[in-house]
Amino acid sequence: MKLQFLLVFALIQPSYQQFDASQCQISKGCHIPESTQSNGMGVAWSLLDDETLLLELFVNSDEEKGRYVAVGFSNDEHMGNEPVIECSAIGNQKPSMKFSFDKTNGKGNERIAGDYTAHFSNNTAVFENGVLYCKSNVKVSGSSENSNVFKFDPSTQYHLLLANGKTTAKGLGYHKDQSSVSRKLRLSESSPGFDQSECGKTKGCTMPAANSCYNVDGNIGASYQVISDNQIAFEIFGPANTTVNENVYVALGFSDDEKMANISVIECSNLPSETAPTMKFSYNPGFKNARIDGEPPIRAKFIQQSIGRISDGSIYCKGVVNVGGEAENPQIFKWNKNQGYHLMFAAGFSADTGLTQHWGSCVSILTFLDQVNNLGFNDATCGLTKGCFTPTDCTDGCDDIRSSWSLLSDNQIHVELTGKVNATNKYVAMGFSTNGTMGNTSVIECSSFDNSNFSMTFSYNLVNAPDYSNLRSTSDVSGLFTNRRVQFVDGVLYCSADVAVVGDANDQTVFKYDPATKYSIIMATGDTSTKGNVKGLGYHKKKRSVAPLQLLSDYTPPTAAPPPSGKGTFDSSTCGKDKACYTPPNNVDTVAYKVLNDSYIEFEISSTQSSSSGVYTALGFSNDGKMNPANVIECSSLGSQPLSMKFSTNSGYSNDRISGEEAIRSQYITNTETSYVDGKIYCKGTVRSDGNSNAAIFKYTPKQQYHLIIAKGTASPGGLGYHGTNRYISTARLLTDLGAGNESGSSNTLLILHAMFMTIAWMTMVPIAVIFARVLRSSWPTTKPGGLLIWFHIHRGANLIGIALMIAAFVLILIHKDWKFTTIGWGGKHAIIGIIALCLAWLQPFISTLRCSPNDSRRPIFNYIHRGIGVTAMVLASHYCHMYCWISFYWRETRRSARSSAYSNFRDLCIIIVLYNFQQCCRCGHKVIYKDERSFGQNRRYTDAAHFEN
Repeated sequence: MKLQFLLVFALIQPSYQQFDASQCQISKGCHIPESTQSNGMGVAWSLLDDETLLLELFVNSDEEKGRYVAVGFSNDEHMGNEPVIECSAIGNQKPSMKFSFDKTNGKGNERIAGDYTAHFSNNTAVFENGVLYCKSNVKVSGSSENSNVFKFDPSTQYHLLLANGKTTAKGLGYHKDQSSVSRKLRLSESSPGFDQSECGKTKGCTMPAANSCYNVDGNIGASYQVISDNQIAFEIFGPANTTVNENVYVALGFSDDEKMANISVIECSNLPSETAPTMKFSYNPGFKNARIDGEPPIRAKFIQQSIGRISDGSIYCKGVVNVGGEAENPQIFKWNKNQGYHLMFAAGFSADTGLTQHWGSCVSILTFLDQVNNLGFNDATCGLTKGCFTPTDCTDGCDDIRSSWSLLSDNQIHVELTGKVNATNKYVAMGFSTNGTMGNTSVIECSSFDNSNFSMTFSYNLVNAPDYSNLRSTSDVSGLFTNRRVQFVDGVLYCSADVAVVGDANDQTVFKYDPATKYSIIMATGDTSTKGNVKGLGYHKKKRSVAPLQLLSDYTPPTAAPPPSGKGTFDSSTCGKDKACYTPPNNVDTVAYKVLNDSYIEFEISSTQSSSSGVYTALGFSNDGKMNPANVIECSSLGSQPLSMKFSTNSGYSNDRISGEEAIRSQYITNTETSYVDGKIYCKGTVRSDGNSNAAIFKYTPKQQYHLIIAKGTASPGGLGYHGTNRYISTARLLTDLGAGNESGSSNTLLILHAMFMTIAWMTMVPIAVIFARVLRSSWPTTKPGGLLIWFHIHRGANLIGIALMIAAFVLILIHKDWKFTTIGWGGKHAIIGIIALCLAWLQPFISTLRCSPNDSRRPIFNYIHRGIGVTAMVLASHYCHMYCWISFYWRETRRSARSSAYSNFRDLCIIIVLYNFQQCCRCGHKVIYKDERSFGQNRRYTDAAHFEN
């Protein structure tokens, strides 16, 4: 508070020296409101005796006459029914100090009749350099003639009600907004002690909770207010058990590891030789405190304006400390403004030799001494002194990630990052995108690799389709981050720094800020990745959000999109008559289409949504029932943009914006209607569908059958978010077929049946056949149904069932693919490997017809061929496990009908069978490959040869 006044005062009138703010809270008490509460005013007091109060009042003013500043002495925080002392110039009179009285219920100021000039002595009343100032020794013993004259009561605590304004010929005018109320205080105390009301405003405060203390239950703490790079005003207070020993102390240590040992200390102590506590330096070489040689003269030089007192069971010290350190004595505290400290508090008794072992102690969270609130991210200043982005639209929650930025210059930005992080090897990052996408974007991150501490650095998201990589800095960029703050406490990560954003021609990661460019802030959080010497940010797993494009100099948060003004709604009565409609199984979303001619189609999209802002429902057109590739027409509000019908495209596993789409849209989508009625968004438009030079724009082929894909979710300025399970695929249809109806997902059913049949065949029937042939051949040696051993019946039967299932699965996938063979991507590799495996499996029955008798000398040749083909087929088929897992995930995400629960149960059973039997098959395969004919001979030695017939 004192520092704030000095700075303001120096700017207004540097030569004015009447009011000495440096003595505030030392030789006099002061109340100087913040600049937001007044145009500059204050009051100071010092009790000379029980009847005399030295009082100072000042106010910034553009003229001497007709102005006042007044202080009321109240027992509550409201004006009304309290005595007043004022510094005023009534009418054309000279300024002077006077008594007055505030009427009951705040109904104005009342003049006091009579001459009371004798109550004011040693008067000063001047107007210099735009400041009205009064000072006087005021007799405060009251008046027997008028009870409204202020009478001081030493036992009373007062709220000082300070106000200023214009005077009238009759007295004081209304102060309007120029008023302030102090906390309750005793006028007898020029230093009222620790003022908690200023914490987080003019000073930082640390008051550890009882659960972070030993044997101390509150009433201990410190405040810190940076005056310059080398000066900090400290307050230290704590319990003083003077009933046991009058010589008490509370000490403040500065630790980087939450331990008392090897730390510098500033203490508030009352040694036996002292009459009052003073602030001192000391040091903890171990777990005990030690005095510093030559400390008294260092203290006299380094600690100024020091005061201390013991009262009401508490010890309190205040002083301005030089924290630049002592070159010849490193034990003296030296502040590193880039470092956070754990403040270590200790309370105990002092002796002639110094501080004894403490009886109580506390430790604070990581604290930065130049951070007034020390709460990490401060939302209160968002939109005022900094721009902020708080994501809320992440698919699986955003983990409270937030970011802020404030421009220090065109070359430097102050950046804050915060979020919930449960361990190291994580990151919170903000990207500066010019197009709303994460690709080819400069990033400022707070990250941890290899279990190291978190730190801030640059990176760059590089996209060279189809590859993505997070580039790391190739040079040392630590010098570009100054005033760094990194705090990781109770699962919350907070990082801030002044970041030089000048770019680097030799390092692509270094962000180069352009004041004229609009940026879209993209936030993400996730795991970091270390593979050998290669480090990077891992996939965010949908914990990502995109802010609207804006100039970084504009701190105003974007507003929500206005609701659509239209009243149009979907008319289902014309479905199948005048237009074709498709309503997915959820029964809350509908699309309609009406082919006007080969070049124009009228589309309608209706969908239940919680809002008309930041949401979408999209209609994709697929040739094969897959999301990729697909042209898309969407009804969306990107972030805070208005709801509208747009083009986009699906590539890979994401939806992409189309370059220049807005200009294309304005020509290709006409007669539009949008509305948000009864919780449903609605878009209607006539879409030109004869194609564009940009192949990403939907082009209608009249004789083409399309699978319609409907998806919905949240949208950000960067595009459409992940739809989750809100996606549905129709059967293939001509867009001219008005009666296509709502049939969904038949092609997907074929795909799932294909997966089921192949899983049962390869992972159940074939392993059973192998196990009985290799392990259970000698079982049931005398039982021969139909003249054949049981193992052979099961071996042959299981294989034939498996082959039948393979044939059925093969036919199903051919139908699913419209009898087209695909060789592209993973699906192509799967098809080629699968066909080879199937051919080998189908070859086995024919090879078995060529087998000779068990005693034939050529039988081992048949055995090796038969078993070798079987093992090769199984090895090739094992790649199917990966494909199956993908299909299972795909199925779980897309099937939402009632029958999906039955499918899910069957799928879970198949997984168990796969895991068990694949292990068995591998074990059997191992035996076939590595057991030579001698092992077969060993079997023959303890079994009858007849057991191996067939």
